Amino acid sequence: MAERSELDRECDAFARYLGASVGDGYVREQYWAAHAAGAVELPSTTSFERAVVSLARSVPLLVRPLDAHARVFSNGGLLRRKLVLLLAILEVRAPHDEELDTPTGTSVPGMFLRMVWLGLVFGVLLACGMLLSLPIWLASRLGASR
Repeated sequence: MAERSELDRECDAFARYLGASVGDGYVREQYWAAHAAGAVELPSTTSFERAVVSLARSVPLLVRPLDAHARVFSNGGLLRRKLVLLLAILEVRAPHDEELDTPTGTSVPGMFLRMVWLGLVFGVLLACGMLLSLPIWLASRLGASR
């Protein structure tokens, strides 16, 4: 398990990515408690998954493309499990529940254009995530073969 300060940084980076303000003490405490209980890290977690989370923790700007990659290629992987855990914690805690659950109203054509735009952005993020993940994947494969 990562150290407490690493988990706090990770919690803050992931909270910002999920659209919430930086996690408060309660959110960090729940995030840490879930990790301490072993709810996130599975025996099947690979070195590649740990390296991706470490990169996302170190460079918060990369969380979004790495998540797009994980969504397509590793949906049940460590990064996605951590994001889902944090989203569940944030959804039940004020003021984050308001930030996350407030709908954005628009017309039907506006909604359609937004969906197209989000699909295009996801494609670009996926390509970036693939480029970011490829060296990590290769290093984890080469390291595992030694």
